[in-house]
Amino acid sequence: MRTARDALDHLLIGAPSLEGGIGWLEERTGVRATIGGAHPGLGTWNALASMGPRQYLEILAPDPAQPGVETFYVPGLRNFDEPRITSWAARGLDLANGFPATLPGDFSWEPVRSGARVRPDGKRLAWTLAFPRHREEGNFGGALPFFIEWESLENHPGRSAPPGLTLRSLSIQHPKSESLARALASLGIECAVRNAAVAIQVELETPRGIVVVG
Repeated sequence: MRTARDALDHLLIGAPSLEGGIGWLEERTGVRATIGGAHPGLGTWNALASMGPRQYLEILAPDPAQPGVETFYVPGLRNFDEPRITSWAARGLDLANGFPATLPGDFSWEPVRSGARVRPDGKRLAWTLAFPRHREEGNFGGALPFFIEWESLENHPGRSAPPGLTLRSLSIQHPKSESLARALASLGIECAVRNAAVAIQVELETPRGIVVVG
């Protein structure tokens, strides 16, 4: 069993525009995320900021070069009024093979997805994604994580994205808090879930002091 803070690989911050999302984060924390790249066929592009060698923030926004493509990772992203944390990714192992066998009976899963891109410094990033779904509640409005496995931790984005942020805590709230807490526990993640409207918040150490982002 891992705590949510320790299980987290990266946070997804959805923003209606990438420059707006970058400015939103910089205004709050003093750290300016750097543009990472586009997600061809998935409707988005991103910018990244490190929270340590194995954790980072990913700002996702609609890609102007893909105007007719639905935003896969954050449905409805083009209708956002302002940036907010929409979901999170937990570190996984053996996602392409053994992971489905570890899921309890009240979960289903989509076929795993693999991706890769070459960074400007020439290093290759490659990853595998798995999306477990609770049979009644789906992904609990983004509060249930998806899982990511990196081909090489040496090239993890947390090692190359702009530094300055450190994750102190991660908190989750959901109107079906007990159900979500049980679902997280069945995935090996321990997290106290507050009973309220869906929200994910993190407490960060930043150049501007301790900041809560949600």
